[in-house]
Amino acid sequence: MEYLIWAVVMWLLVFILVPFNRLRLLWPVAIVSILLLFAMNFTFIQLGYYHFTKSAPAIAGVPLFVLVGGAGGGILLMNWMQRNSFYKMLLVLLFSGLLVLATEALIRSGAFEMQNGFNQTLHYFINVAGVSILVWLSFAVTGEEKIYEGSKGKIF
Repeated sequence: MEYLIWAVVMWLLVFILVPFNRLRLLWPVAIVSILLLFAMNFTFIQLGYYHFTKSAPAIAGVPLFVLVGGAGGGILLMNWMQRNSFYKMLLVLLFSGLLVLATEALIRSGAFEMQNGFNQTLHYFINVAGVSILVWLSFAVTGEEKIYEGSKGKIF
């Protein structure tokens, strides 16, 4: 249930905050997000650093709804990406911190467990690396200039 809530919240935020024309531009980011999130989670599950504990539809131990929610998160991240390098870095660090908070909520709900010395500090740095790779791949599949163009949100 926790994974479904994650996915619903992420996609509600996308539909509330991201204009439709931006969604049409950013849909490849959702695919890249799913593939990267799967690769990273699968790798760390196989290495024995963590696992998802609740029963849910999963692909090789990675809950499907975690991937679906991650697709929405990738769209949110790239929707607000700016040309300014400092802002890019700040956004990567902020989103990585938000992922740590989401993970903490999953840990407290019993839906996620870290093992073999893996902890939230290591997880934060892994998230920084993963989100940085996501930004780079997203620029590659959508075109960096397209990311910077257009209206960024319905509210802001």
